[in-house]
Amino acid sequence: MNQPVSLIVSQSAVPRLAVGPTKAREPYLAVVYATAVGEVACFDGRPLRTGQQFFSKYRMRYEVDMRQQHRTAVLGQNPLVSRDGVHAFEVTISFTFRVAGWQGAEEWVRSGLQDPLPIVHGHLNSRFHAAGQSFGIDDSFGLQRHLNQLCAASESLDPGLVMDGCRVSVRPDAKSLTYLEMLIEAEWEENIGAARHRPKSGGAHREGELKAIEQTYEIQATQRQAAAFSDMIANSEGLIRHYLITHPNDAAGAFEMSRQLEEARATTDELQNQRALALFQVMADKGLIQAGDLDLLRQQLTGQVGQATGGHVTLSAAAPPQLPGARPWDATAQLPPASPQQAPDAAAPVTPSAPPTVTAPVMPTAPSASGTTAAPATAFSGVALIYLVIDESLDDDCLDELNRGLAALHSALAGAPAVSAALRLCVLGMAAGTEMRLPLDTVLPSTRTPILAGRQGLSYEQAFRMLQALLRQDVALVKTQRAQVLRPIVFFLSGGVPEGGDGWQDAYRELVDQGGNPVAPHLIALGLGRAQARAVRTVATRPEFGFMAAPHQDVASAAHSCAAFLRDTIIAYGQRLSSGDPQFSLVPPDGFRMAEDAF
Repeated sequence: MNQPVSLIVSQSAVPRLAVGPTKAREPYLAVVYATAVGEVACFDGRPLRTGQQFFSKYRMRYEVDMRQQHRTAVLGQNPLVSRDGVHAFEVTISFTFRVAGWQGAEEWVRSGLQDPLPIVHGHLNSRFHAAGQSFGIDDSFGLQRHLNQLCAASESLDPGLVMDGCRVSVRPDAKSLTYLEMLIEAEWEENIGAARHRPKSGGAHREGELKAIEQTYEIQATQRQAAAFSDMIANSEGLIRHYLITHPNDAAGAFEMSRQLEEARATTDELQNQRALALFQVMADKGLIQAGDLDLLRQQLTGQVGQATGGHVTLSAAAPPQLPGARPWDATAQLPPASPQQAPDAAAPVTPSAPPTVTAPVMPTAPSASGTTAAPATAFSGVALIYLVIDESLDDDCLDELNRGLAALHSALAGAPAVSAALRLCVLGMAAGTEMRLPLDTVLPSTRTPILAGRQGLSYEQAFRMLQALLRQDVALVKTQRAQVLRPIVFFLSGGVPEGGDGWQDAYRELVDQGGNPVAPHLIALGLGRAQARAVRTVATRPEFGFMAAPHQDVASAAHSCAAFLRDTIIAYGQRLSSGDPQFSLVPPDGFRMAEDAF
């Protein structure tokens, strides 16, 4: 650690015949005498007189340096390792030591040692041993304070030394210093990135708000324009008028469109007349018509040919009956109130012999000649929207059963085109967030099979919010296909306790409020596993629409019953719709009872 230090500055034999030096040359030197057999004596550090030397038994004379010795050392061979056992501290020690008076000089000569540094260094190493294990590599100042406290007082060292004035300086070694610098640089980068993120995030939010406002105004303007031209854009002439209004400087272009339209109509009319005359000729040649029927038949055939070829000549006969003005979706009373006789006994589960029934609106009926109501003239041809909201936080065995049930439902619908055409199916997976597993669509052989994926969490609120958005969008889309839309039916399957307590109930009320939400659905709730009967009863839009698995029923077995229930209920409903009967009946799953009886 340091260059060797010798505390004995001189060593000489005691003179016998000649007169030798009797005094030490410096006041900080102590004179020590030794006999031939190793006895050591120090006469308060004074040298012997000439006469004493002549008759003395001492043979060697030592001069010992008693000055303070200042040294600095670095713990290099035995570094202090930090708490993590990997990094080490670099410890620099500045210390002072000296011979402890005349007695110390005597002990030092008696020891026969020359260099005191190994003794001092060994003492410091033992004093500081394992001190770094209580400190992290980033707490070098804490270790420094601790080491200074350990060596603050003066200490006596054998043989004959005193150490005091010890000061310690601690810092991480080169490897650890590089590590800490990397950590500090990473923290700086993180802080700088966070500081830069705030204005960027604020700017993005503000830009998004501005774009949303602009989009809102554009939508409103488009809606106003559509409302203003709704009566005008009903035929080709209306489209030309709309073009002329929106392009007032292009009257020539609008006139040219009108001219081309008239030419096209004239050409079409001519073609229709030629085809009609040819048909008349064939029918007259074969004696299929009488002369008195020519005018009426010609008018009808001309209209039919015109419709077949894209013309504008209409039939003179009565037009087919139109759909009623009140669409099935707009009907407010879809469900007949349950009478006391129809209500199931509270002590017994609902049985298939008395299933709860939903009656959807049908086509208007016409009175018969006898005054009784006849069967509908036209079978119902509406579309039912079916949504399956299934808990994906269930265990793997339950999800396997439900996935097999979804695959069976998919296969049954894909193999029955008439049944599938009457339904639109959507599957949602519910966990901490709600994800689309199958968008609303007609199930065909080419339609992918929905697959549930296990996830954590359970949020009813997210499911109800997503349902409300999807229903508005899907109903509007199906209505554009000129189909009658029945009020959607949602099958809601839960196997756990929803997150956030009862915070989901506001979203639920917004979803099922028929006054505020024109697309409010019927909800059929199924509970199994850890699901709460009270929550299941609340989700069901009618008491007889909430079902709970029996407490003793295995969860996987309950999931199997739910899968079979979904498959059979949806297929049966599709079969009735395809036959023109919109009535919806419900039979509880095997092993389930009504939720209101479960609490």
